[in-house]
Amino acid sequence: MIITVLTNFKWVTLIDNTRFIGRRLNNNVYSRQGSLLLPQNSILDNHHLDLLHQHGIEIWREDIQLVTEVIMEEAISEVQAIYEKIHHQTEQLSNQGIQDELMPKIQELCINNNLSNVILELSKKDNYTYRHCIGVAVISFLIGKWLRMKDEELSELAIAGLLHDLGKVKIPDLILNKASRLNADEYAEMKLHTLLGYEMIRNISEMTEQQALVALQHHEREDGSGYPFGVSGEKITPFSKIVSVADVFHTMISERVYKKPVPLYQVFQEIYKSSYGLFDPKIVHSFIMNMMNRLVGDHVILTDGQVARIVMLHPDDLINPLVEAKGQFYDLRHSEHKILDFASNQ
Repeated sequence: MIITVLTNFKWVTLIDNTRFIGRRLNNNVYSRQGSLLLPQNSILDNHHLDLLHQHGIEIWREDIQLVTEVIMEEAISEVQAIYEKIHHQTEQLSNQGIQDELMPKIQELCINNNLSNVILELSKKDNYTYRHCIGVAVISFLIGKWLRMKDEELSELAIAGLLHDLGKVKIPDLILNKASRLNADEYAEMKLHTLLGYEMIRNISEMTEQQALVALQHHEREDGSGYPFGVSGEKITPFSKIVSVADVFHTMISERVYKKPVPLYQVFQEIYKSSYGLFDPKIVHSFIMNMMNRLVGDHVILTDGQVARIVMLHPDDLINPLVEAKGQFYDLRHSEHKILDFASNQ
């Protein structure tokens, strides 16, 4: 299929448009006679591609954008505005107001069929502070959904995840953005963001105590090794337990100026190993099982360099699935072969 787009009054060409299905146009697309065929922001589908093919017009990679990219950019701008309004008290915000603004975007990211694209968007280093808030909200929402929470609980949980780090707006930038390890005094001040966030959220209209407790407890751990108070087990609220898993997951997969992302498969391994001690086993099991289920069929790199396809998960060992490479099947529970990472991350 050959398609051309008029960009800055020049025609450019690229072969094969089928990979652009589901992406959004950044520009208007015109026929060679100058009539408008597709307006800017159209989401490409087969009908659109047929129309363009009929006119002998081809699109160019730079003229389309993943919908997840667009949603993420919009969400980042909105989260930044909300954080600044709360910090500077320039506008009275409410739980419902924040939900109305951001829940549609969080839900749209959560129902995206291509989980790999969503993870890719969440892991970028640009605007990390606000991208992290969105990432934790999205992952928390998904975990809550997999645990069969009701819709109103899911909204409450997602907003709690979105605001879990709100207290950091009161931490000095020199500490927040320090590229090297924090010293003892700096670390002690950083840990105050949990207490500060708790008080700030309690002052937002219609916020619940459980949402405020997420800001306070998202660094607490099941074995009592967390902060600020070292509480454990049932003293940590269910929302806080979910957000703590989402927080660690997004932190590990994220690229930052001074830190490369941890390979996705290694992140799954480390969180899975922490399911007895640091995190609630029920939450971790649901998270890993559902994330890995959505990656069945994806390709992975094995320790011997082979590229294999995930065929089936084992309920008793979620991170060592059955894989197939060149017609040979390997049960990684009992094989010398292990997964290094997902092939899409290489």
